[in-house]
Amino acid sequence: MFDVTTTAYGVPALTALRTIVSHLKRDDPMAPVVVVSPSQLAGTVARRHLAQHGSTATDVPGIAGIEVTTLDRLAERLVAQSLAPRRPATRPVVAAAWRRALRDDAGVFAEVADHPATVRALTRAHRELRDLSDDELEAAAAASSTARDTVRLHRVVTQTLARDWYDVRDLLDRATERVTQTASVVVYLPQDLSAAQRRFLEALAGVGDVHVLVGTTHTERADAGVRWLLNTHDTTGKVATATRVLNTSDSDDEVRAVVRDVVETLKTTPAERVAVLYASANPYGRLLHEQLQAAQIRVQGPGTRPVAERAIARAVLGILHLADGDVPRAELFRALADAPVRDYTGRRVPVSRWERTSREAGIVRGDDWDGRLAAYVAKQTAKANVAPDDADQRARRRAEAGAELRAFVGRLRDELAAADRTTSWAELSAWCLELVSDLIGVGDDLATLPPEERNALATITSVLRGLDVLDDIGDDASLTALRETLELELDDALPRVGRVGDGVLVAPLSEAIGLDLDVVHIVGLSEDLYPGRPRVDALLPDAVRTVAAGGLRTSRDAQNRAFRHLLAAFSSAPEVVASFPRGDLRSSSRRLPSRWLLGSLRELSGNKELAATEWQQAQYTEDSLATAGSFANALLTTPHVATDQEWRTRRAVEGGLEDGVVTAAGEMRRARGSEVFSRFDGNLGALAGLPDFADGSRSISPTALESYVSCPHSFFVQRLLGVSPIEAPEDLVTVSPADVGTLVHECLDRLVQDFADDLPGAGVPWSPDQRARLVTIAQELAAGVEAEGLSGHPRLWERERERIEADLQEMLDRDDEWRASVGARVVASEMPFGADDVPALGVAVTGGTVLLRGSADKVDIGSDGTIYVTDLKTGSRRSFKEITQDDPLAGATKFQLPVYALAAREQFGATTSAVKAGYWFVRKDPGRIDIDLTPEVEESLAHGVDVIVRSIAAGRFPLRAPDAPDFAWVQCPYCNPDGIGHGANRERWERKRHDVDLRELVELIEPEALS
Repeated sequence: MFDVTTTAYGVPALTALRTIVSHLKRDDPMAPVVVVSPSQLAGTVARRHLAQHGSTATDVPGIAGIEVTTLDRLAERLVAQSLAPRRPATRPVVAAAWRRALRDDAGVFAEVADHPATVRALTRAHRELRDLSDDELEAAAAASSTARDTVRLHRVVTQTLARDWYDVRDLLDRATERVTQTASVVVYLPQDLSAAQRRFLEALAGVGDVHVLVGTTHTERADAGVRWLLNTHDTTGKVATATRVLNTSDSDDEVRAVVRDVVETLKTTPAERVAVLYASANPYGRLLHEQLQAAQIRVQGPGTRPVAERAIARAVLGILHLADGDVPRAELFRALADAPVRDYTGRRVPVSRWERTSREAGIVRGDDWDGRLAAYVAKQTAKANVAPDDADQRARRRAEAGAELRAFVGRLRDELAAADRTTSWAELSAWCLELVSDLIGVGDDLATLPPEERNALATITSVLRGLDVLDDIGDDASLTALRETLELELDDALPRVGRVGDGVLVAPLSEAIGLDLDVVHIVGLSEDLYPGRPRVDALLPDAVRTVAAGGLRTSRDAQNRAFRHLLAAFSSAPEVVASFPRGDLRSSSRRLPSRWLLGSLRELSGNKELAATEWQQAQYTEDSLATAGSFANALLTTPHVATDQEWRTRRAVEGGLEDGVVTAAGEMRRARGSEVFSRFDGNLGALAGLPDFADGSRSISPTALESYVSCPHSFFVQRLLGVSPIEAPEDLVTVSPADVGTLVHECLDRLVQDFADDLPGAGVPWSPDQRARLVTIAQELAAGVEAEGLSGHPRLWERERERIEADLQEMLDRDDEWRASVGARVVASEMPFGADDVPALGVAVTGGTVLLRGSADKVDIGSDGTIYVTDLKTGSRRSFKEITQDDPLAGATKFQLPVYALAAREQFGATTSAVKAGYWFVRKDPGRIDIDLTPEVEESLAHGVDVIVRSIAAGRFPLRAPDAPDFAWVQCPYCNPDGIGHGANRERWERKRHDVDLRELVELIEPEALS
């Protein structure tokens, strides 16, 4: 029979429990007593209370003969062996049974049967439906078509599992059937029990006395879940309330304020006697753990970060995902970067190096890993054999990285392909265990990993080892099913933080039942968070739950339970601080205190009619309501700071922070905001080792000179530091204009080289054979562009390739017309200087001679001896329109034509030879822009080169951001590295360019700025 006793939560409940246990042990201190607790935490608190305060009539400390357990664990202990050889139906087993049922006849779920969220939702519904009787299932099935198929599939799954597996419902039913006289049973603070749990409890009462200690809150709604145990319900007692209420601007500030309070509390109260309970895991769970850790406070409680979010788990799941897209490049390196992955030789994967290699090789996915990497390795190997020593080493390292990456991905692709063909869960789980061992490691390999990561790996291993039994279900094994099952298990795995009783308890409000503390903080008590809006269950909505005759809990039941948890928390300590945010900065909305906090506000204000919307106007007893302003206000006015960051921020505002990094950052901000060209703006004149191109020891190209003028900072980063952006190949939709230009240049060069002994004479057109050869060359080079992954989408590339071939033929037509008009013959292409044993071009400047290197695209000689130097351009002529005979450098932005003209004169003429240099636009806006090489042009070139090389040697590398904002594309990735915009850098350049150190450079490139 039942012996029911009511009690308030908190200390009264523990005192009542000790009284009942003492009564049961009055004649025999060793008499066995089973205490059935509502949760593991409540059971631990009760066990420690009994151990500390005594469990016998003599109050001698000790818990001899006392077993503290839960109702489900008690049933398992009593009858689990009698269910052998049936095995526990774990989550993967139940999920496998549901996948099989959906595969055979999905019904209304046919369109989403393969989605993992479907199996997850149905598995959750299955656990609830297992508590219903056949009549209740029939009633639920009749409520809707979705419920009908849910119930139908539930019965199929139950039948599939019935012979070889058992769940909690089976344990409870078997225990109900076979229960015999056992030790005295005390049911401590029972909560919402399932029908099977109630039957088991009634069976226990049928064979012996069951003492039930029912917690009450003295409110009808909160106690609804335990009312079946009570003959009458007392609502006349005092309802627990908070002793103090705190409100802050938002959730983040609320957590910070609570942590400050906790820091002060711990000065006088042991940590194990303090708890912070949260109404909503999002955002409070993680915020609390992070802020308390920052305050160096040890915490314990349920975990808030699932194993799936750990680095090892992300890496393993990411690698398994690769099979879906045949190892996409970006996803591979995202997975490899998540954890310390090894290659198949046991060496640590050089993620950054391999990632850059994959970009350079143009890898996207699939066969690119083999073909394009093989081509890349061959190209770098060839370059290593002909390059100078330093370039030789760089090319050799690239070739080695490409070969290593190709071998690794080749093996991984083979492994994933083999696993994808596997149809046995035993083989699949064994394969995955071996994969984890190969790529993550075992034993001593893991010694340097943090404990959380080692726990994640142990969880992964445990789950994988338990999957071989799924073959007994008849579920089809597949790599996708393996990944989804592993993902489901790791998402649900929330390792506990710390040890019970060792540190401040941080837990959801649902853990409040059975607590005994000195100080409790409850955060998140705003109306939208607690109780919040009822969650609508798409499979089993309230309309279905209602007709199930009470077998399924409704959203109202869930709210009643949440209310009970809050009132239990109010009763768990003599000092309870409840807090809520006044707003939500994430959604820019206002918040009201929870309806369930209103009782506390009324109690503290003495106004029993206080409305939730008027809480701010009420008068409260001294210190019972605390209001924190903004983060800045609270931080600057609070007498207590909790974390090192708060202390440093406060000291920094007051000007007393002694920190080298912060001091340097302040210096940098002030310098960049001034008009002085400082070291923070690119003034590196104080540094040694900057190149002086006037000393004649090294050469520089005219393109490099132009890049310095365009943006000195980009010149420094790209050409001196060797840092340049590489586009992600998967983002490449069309072939880039630069690659089209390279292809066109190479086509013309190879054509000239192939017919070196039979080039067109003065005014003679290109022959049909030469034109046909040009088509062949274009096709060969286009195939190379494809092999290197530079061609973009195949459909767009096909159209672009046809256009290139047509443009090449038109280019020859225009060349025929032009050469006929000037009587010129072709003599060279890609005319080198400063390379291939050809001397560099020397330009005399103030400090010596600057050696220029480069290659002119095409050289012709007219019948009158005039040398024509041509630089092909496949882009627009927009940036070249400023070139004139009077301004051949176009404001010091274009150096190629004068340089090429001088180099051609040295190789093909004399000092008196007439030379014309021109840009030939062969695709967009066809035509030419020509200049004559004159003494004035040479003087302009020498002056421009002189100013630039002296500026480089003097360490002047300011950010000269473009004057037009970036819209469709980024003009300078060095001035706008994140693609957001370069406006601030442009404003800084406009301030700095008036500095005296930059005057000479600005006079050259922006003379109008100084006028």
